[in-house]
Parts: sequence; structure tokens; C-alpha cells
Amino acid sequence: MGALAWVDGLENLDGNKICWLEDSAPLIGNPEQLRERASRDGFLFFRGLLPEDVVMPLRRSVLDYASQTGWLDQTACVGEGRAAPGKRIGYYQDPEWVNLQVHVQNQQEMWALGEAVPIHRALHAVENRSSYLCLSTANTCRVFSPHPDMATQPHQDAHYVRMIADFWTAWMPLGDCPRELGPLALLAGSHHGGLREHSGQGIVDGGVIVPDDAVWSTTDFRCGDVVLFRPHTLHCSLPNRSGDRLRLSADFRYGFWGETAEVDWRATSIGR
Repeated sequence: MGALAWVDGLENLDGNKICWLEDSAPLIGNPEQLRERASRDGFLFFRGLLPEDVVMPLRRSVLDYASQTGWLDQTACVGEGRAAPGKRIGYYQDPEWVNLQVHVQNQQEMWALGEAVPIHRALHAVENRSSYLCLSTANTCRVFSPHPDMATQPHQDAHYVRMIADFWTAWMPLGDCPRELGPLALLAGSHHGGLREHSGQGIVDGGVIVPDDAVWSTTDFRCGDVVLFRPHTLHCSLPNRSGDRLRLSADFRYGFWGETAEVDWRATSIGR
């Protein structure tokens, strides 16, 4: 069934069917099959692509900010990411959320994660050219409180990211992110339709209207998992139904150099 491996009894916010993401990690050594899958689906999911010790420093940095800002339940351990009761987090225009972006943009942990070699290696396998991390505020940390109505609506990155036309987005959870925590979901094949009309001003209060029979692909994400997707691939988040936990994630944008020479990944020391 390709990307369509059904998840029994699971529905998204609009009652649509959801299927399992297909692990592309075994195909990194087979670029032709990797490219065929990317062309078919518009995204690639890699289970365990990154070591936890590359991801967790950024999680700790974000939680430190969340603790100082009052986003966390002060009676719980900071590392648990328990949300402060009643606090609504996730609106992109919220000054506290904007300040989070300023905070992470100045953290070495943010850029060490974005420049992790396994991400560049996977991109090179599918594109056969060298990638670079696009250094801009398009690289983002996201925190969503346990309010299902604040789920990210279906949208395409190409509508919001205009500084480069040919890019891939990497999305990763900052820690384990099971389905009830509200991880990413993607619509296989949606990149073939080009740029679609978007409504609203942001990814929480606007987006793209999707047919009722749309089938979204997702999984129970683990720390170290990464999804790569094209700028026209429709994606959203599932609602955070955890009841008391913050959903933490990061997303980065990558452009490409024109050359197609082989890259010796052993020459760099960033990531593993």
C-alpha cells in the first residue's frame, strides 16, 4: 500500500483517515528508490536518523525558556514538559512565542541540530547535490499547549517561505512525540498540485481547504526521527490531546548548491 498503512480507529481533527508513515532509513543506501518514494509522496520519513544527544540539548534550552516564561507547571520536573494549567501556547503573533524564536536563534544547540550531518546526508542521497541550511527565521522551534483547537492547519511551506524556491523542510520532534501529543501529519502526493490558495494569516488560524476523504500520514514519533518534505507538500499537525504536556518540535529549511560532486561526510565534525 506504499504510504497507506492504515491506523485502526485513529482519526484526525476533521474525522479523516490516518495512515502510518513509511520508514525511509533503509533506503539511504539506495538513492534511486529513495528518489522514487520522494517523487511519489513528496516527503520522506527517517526513523532514528539523529542521535538523541544532538536533539536533547535544544529541548533543554526550549524548556528552560518555557520555565522562565511561565509556560510550565511549576510543581512538575522541567524535563517532563508539563504545561501550566490554562496557558495557551502556539500563536505565532504571541510576543512570548516570538521571544522564543529570538532565544533559539542565538543558541548553539539550534544550529548544531540544523546542521546535523545525517540530515545533509539524506538530502544528498535524494537530490545528488550538496545542501545548505538556509540561515533565516524560517528555521523555527514550535511549542503547542494541550489545546486541540490550536492544531496547525493544512498548509504548504511554499506559501510562507519565499526567500528560496527549491528547498526541503526537515521537521523533528524535540523528544518523543506520540500521536496524542499532536505530531506532524502529511498528505501523500499533494506536492503534485503546485501552490494552492491559502486563507488566513498564519498556520493556526488559516491554511488550505482539504477534501473530506484526505488520508494523512503520521506515526508515533521518537526522539531522533526526522521528516523531510517538499515546499508544496501539504502538512498539518494532529491536535495535542495529551491533556497536560507541551508538544516541542523544530523545523529547518535547506537549499542546494548547483554542483553534484561527491561529498566526503567524514571531513566534517558536526553531528553523527
